[in-house]
Amino acid sequence: MVNALIVRPRSDLVLPTSAGRAAQYVRMSTDHQRYSTQNQAAAIAVYAAQHDLVIVRTYADEGRSGLRIHRRQGLIELIEDVRDVRADFDHILVYDVSRWGRFQDTDESAYYEFICRQAGVKVCYCAEEFDNDGSVIASIVKNLKRVMAAEFSRELSVKVHAGACRVAALGFKQGGAVGYGLQRELVDEDRCPRGIILSKGQRKHLQADRVLVKPGPEQEQRIVAQIFREYVVHRRSQASIARLLNNEQVPNHRGTVWSDAMIRNILSNEAYIGNNVYNRKSFRLKQVMKNNPPELWVRATGLFEPIVDRSIFTKAQQLLKEQYVRLSDEHMLKKLREALALKGKLSVSIMTAMDGMPSPALYAYRFGSLREAFRRIGYVNSERDFDYLDARPQSDAELFRQASIFATRIRALGAAAIFDTETKVMTIDGRLAISLRMARYYTAPRHAPAWLLHRRIVEPAGHILALRLDEQTNRTVADYFLLPLNEMAKERINLTRTLRSRFATYRCPTMDDVLRAVMTKVAALSA
Repeated sequence: MVNALIVRPRSDLVLPTSAGRAAQYVRMSTDHQRYSTQNQAAAIAVYAAQHDLVIVRTYADEGRSGLRIHRRQGLIELIEDVRDVRADFDHILVYDVSRWGRFQDTDESAYYEFICRQAGVKVCYCAEEFDNDGSVIASIVKNLKRVMAAEFSRELSVKVHAGACRVAALGFKQGGAVGYGLQRELVDEDRCPRGIILSKGQRKHLQADRVLVKPGPEQEQRIVAQIFREYVVHRRSQASIARLLNNEQVPNHRGTVWSDAMIRNILSNEAYIGNNVYNRKSFRLKQVMKNNPPELWVRATGLFEPIVDRSIFTKAQQLLKEQYVRLSDEHMLKKLREALALKGKLSVSIMTAMDGMPSPALYAYRFGSLREAFRRIGYVNSERDFDYLDARPQSDAELFRQASIFATRIRALGAAAIFDTETKVMTIDGRLAISLRMARYYTAPRHAPAWLLHRRIVEPAGHILALRLDEQTNRTVADYFLLPLNEMAKERINLTRTLRSRFATYRCPTMDDVLRAVMTKVAALSA
């Protein structure tokens, strides 16, 4: 957005003669109208004219907090341009110290300025009384201003949190999404409905308005009741309930497949008995997310007719507490022996299908590998290869590393990229969704060597990016396959060495080839 916010100097201002080149950085959160980007740009333009500077580039962050650099794409891009010697300017003009940031660690603010100074680019604070010339007085005043900017945010945080707790105690929703089977209704300060149900992403526009949580569609309420019934009455595990809903192709509020975590969130959510609970977690000053003790929770009860019977909800809470008691190694091995006696053999699918059985991943974590857990109970005749499970933590780490590289390079090309670590789906420019999956090498009797690729029963993305691992170690990514979802009618496919395979046309030898293919698809969707 070059020059987007440049305000041209008035005719009575002295125009620069031998002008230097400058970039301006403007940021607005929501604290004061005087900090609007237009007002900042106007003051910066006057400063530039008075100091013989020409503004050649603008970096902006609108509606962004100054507490962290995270999600401040304007400042991130500015620092990257300076660090990578792409800057075509030697000055950075900022309205004041607080617009650079209200970092809680003042050294962080100084660090970003030091990067610029080290590259020969001077940071100028246009509305401050001191000249940022490195003198003792300037250094003292600047550091004091940084401390004051940080302290302003700390004081404001305390006031905002107290106000939010007071409003939550009255039963009003304080931000965030609502769970499955619930909806948000817009009301005025007297609780009179506005006749508006807020959909995902929508917010209230008037400060005096409030939001109430209400029961959602009847079909979703029935599913919620079914989840509690399956868990409490039929004693199904959370994973079993998720599989049941996925097999029945029941959609959820996220448009993804059901997971254990979603079922657990529903089972523990007091909103289903008409309560509103606030301050269970806190993220003060965007520093560290932490769980608060129950005595700090703010609870408003009886806000609407319960979706779930209170006795069933109470029983579910008891079962959840019992479930998360740490099992001893001996108890886990006892469960494994019982499963072996019942089934006559052991496998991941057998263990996953049995209610009350700890997950195979937990066995692999606790005993070092699944094979070792089997050996502990004397089951050593299994011919199955459990290396894929033992290596799952390393495999996930590699997938997340590749996703980070992929997202960074997509953003460098000017597109937005968001990676959901739970679903492992990359969304690009809000148009193209790509599910990242590992393709592991394996050999089986009477079958040619191949790479096995799994997909979900209900896949949230339109494309799958298969990261094919090397056949020597099954650890390093060898190449990629960008597959349309309609090419995977089954839940799993085999990728082979042959170039005559129908999937060969989707092969991308390098990440550069993946980027070209992806950006071509994004361009086609936006055309």
